[in-house]
Amino acid sequence: MSIGTKVKKLIIHILMLFYMIIILSPLMWMLISGFKADSDIFSTPWGLPTEWKVQNFIYVWTAYIQKNVLNSLFFTIIGTFFVVLISGFAAYAVVRFKFKFKYLVFLFILSGMMLAPQCSLIPIYKMLSITGLYNTRVGLLIPYIAYRIPFSFFLMWSFMVTLPVEVEEAAIIDGSTIFQTFFKIVMKMSKPSIATTAVLSARYIWNDFAFALVFTEGKDLQTVPLGIFAIRSTSQTQWGVLIAGLTLAALPMIIVYIALQRYFVEGMNSGAVKG
Repeated sequence: MSIGTKVKKLIIHILMLFYMIIILSPLMWMLISGFKADSDIFSTPWGLPTEWKVQNFIYVWTAYIQKNVLNSLFFTIIGTFFVVLISGFAAYAVVRFKFKFKYLVFLFILSGMMLAPQCSLIPIYKMLSITGLYNTRVGLLIPYIAYRIPFSFFLMWSFMVTLPVEVEEAAIIDGSTIFQTFFKIVMKMSKPSIATTAVLSARYIWNDFAFALVFTEGKDLQTVPLGIFAIRSTSQTQWGVLIAGLTLAALPMIIVYIALQRYFVEGMNSGAVKG
């Protein structure tokens, strides 16, 4: 290896280290500040706590988000499952099947990416109220799934376009049905795009605040973001407890990303780029 190549690699490693520090610094600050008293947060925001208050995490868990975690897990898991399933069906149909107005269907699905969720809060609220789905689990799941399908469809379509059709044809010749081919071959080969779709959809649903606030009422269907929002007060906010809650709320998505990072990176590179 030449000296010039070594210098280039060293510069790249230094830049990546610097970039990693920039990304991790807010997370580390949030984690450390969650153990602080309010006085420490304002007096020494970048320093270590004078007293490590583990009770901040215990209090925010028991008083605010313990019951909300189950709701968030329900919406995230069920919503992500249907997003992946429906997007996979739609992408496979557009890629492999020939039917009338195929490209209009393709553009119609993608057009959903142009509508911001905040613009449709009032119409969706009225529709849920008329159909009796307001303040129900199904009523909150439907908007989550509907708004994640366009982008998820695009990711899975861009990956499935690159899959060799010969494998599927061989399976069909051997007697495999369309559904067997889809689930046993196409979906297995599409693991990177599925992981990417699952991570992005789960992050969106888990962190959502607007839909959960507008389409539900009371505490029965309250999600983690709403539980954390309840910590805020007009008179006095417990900032240490609030930051501890934010840390606990971010932890599940960090674990999911770490577990699926290999497939996630591969899906972003091969699926989104090749498409």
